[in-house]
Amino acid sequence: MPGRGNRKGLTERQRAIWDAFRALTAKNGAPPGVRTISRHFRMQVSAAHRHLHNLVRMGYLEARGGTMRLPGLSVLPVPILGRISAGTPQEPLEAPEGYVPCPAEMAGAGRDLFALRVRGDSMVDAGILESDLVIVVRTEKAREGDIIVALLDGEATVKRLGKFQGAPALLPANPRYKPFPLKEGVRVIGRVTGVFRRLAG
Repeated sequence: MPGRGNRKGLTERQRAIWDAFRALTAKNGAPPGVRTISRHFRMQVSAAHRHLHNLVRMGYLEARGGTMRLPGLSVLPVPILGRISAGTPQEPLEAPEGYVPCPAEMAGAGRDLFALRVRGDSMVDAGILESDLVIVVRTEKAREGDIIVALLDGEATVKRLGKFQGAPALLPANPRYKPFPLKEGVRVIGRVTGVFRRLAG
């Protein structure tokens, strides 16, 4: 299949553009647009569009919803909005740090996703470690047992929604940390739906 490493039938320029398209998709977590390819190769936008259209026609790329992407690649670019504490609550950072590619099926219909980088170790027993990226569905609704992102007095933390001594609470997944009572003013801003981790080596 053309999209799986076979470059037979391509001209030298088409091979270079296809290789660059793949590399930029992997680097940025999203396929590059026509203008990005134009700047990368220092060519006119019309020429870049023509080359990409030919790659679509030959089956090396596919066009959906006005964008071009690698065949069979079903991922969405999810913005990394900053860091979040998995220890004591801290003020969240909202400046985007980049994007992480996320399987499209994780998003579902109409879901608004964002990613946060974890600091701290209070959720290690739930498989969420220091420096992990948690993928979060933006929502203000959650059920008992969900791992959520919550704001406490304007500061953010990731915890499991549950009960402590019979009262609603935000529960850590590490015995070294104490539960936070779910008091008035605590606001749910998202539900964790996945974890991405970069392995060493």
